[in-house]
Amino acid sequence: MEFTQEVRAQVLAMAGRRCECHGDNCRHHLRGARCKRGLRGDQWKVFWRTESGGIARENIEAWCLDCFANNFSVPKETVALLSADIADYPSILEHDHRRALTLRSVFRDAADRVARDGRGRFVEASPEEVLLEFGKSPDALAAAHRLWESFRDSTQRLDLPTPDLRTGIHRGEVTRWRNGYLAGEAIAIASRVQCLAPAGRIVITDPVVSAVGKPGGMEPVPEEEVRDVPEISACWALPL
Repeated sequence: MEFTQEVRAQVLAMAGRRCECHGDNCRHHLRGARCKRGLRGDQWKVFWRTESGGIARENIEAWCLDCFANNFSVPKETVALLSADIADYPSILEHDHRRALTLRSVFRDAADRVARDGRGRFVEASPEEVLLEFGKSPDALAAAHRLWESFRDSTQRLDLPTPDLRTGIHRGEVTRWRNGYLAGEAIAIASRVQCLAPAGRIVITDPVVSAVGKPGGMEPVPEEEVRDVPEISACWALPL
C-alpha cells in the first residue's frame, strides 16, 4: 500500500497525534503505560500489525522514532520456512464444501502437530496454506514428509480420499516482532516456491540445498518457472 499524504493524515488522526507505544522495553515511560510523546513533524513511523489488511484502526499504529527504534530495532535471524497447501483445494471446495472444510481442519491439525514434534513453530494459516518455521533446514525437510504422512493417516481414519499436498521450503532472513509475528521477504519467497511445486512434490531453494545436501530423487525446476521468483537462482523438486 502506498503511504500517501492522505493515509498519513488518517494515521495521525487515529493516533490522536500521540505515540502508541504501550511501554514494553521503552525507556521513555514506565512499563505498561501508554507513551505520552507527541508525534512531531516527521519524527514518527507507522507500525503495520499485518503485511496486508488495509487502512484500518486495528491494523496501524503510529510510533515516535525513539520508541519505534527501542521496541522494533531487532536483529534479523535466519530460519527455514515450510509453506504447504492442499493441491486443487479450490476445486474440492467448489464441488464438496463440507469435505473441503474437513480436509482444511485435518491439514491444520497435522501441521500444528508436526511443528511441535519437530522443534518448529506453526506460524500462520490461510484458507488454503500453512506456514511453519524451523531453526534448521533438515528439520523443515523432515517435517514436510511427516506432514504428508500425518495428513494421509488422518484422512484415512476419516475414510476420506487423500488429496496431494504441495510444499515449498526456503531458508532466509526474517524479523521476529515481540508478539512472535514474523516479517520479511523470505516468507513471500517460501509461499511462491510452494506454488511452483507439482502435486505430491516438495520444492526447495538453493539455500536449503546448501544446508541439507542433495536428497535422492531431486530434479531441477525448469528455469522459466524459477523466473517467477527472481530473488532465488534455482529450485529443485523432490517427491514426498
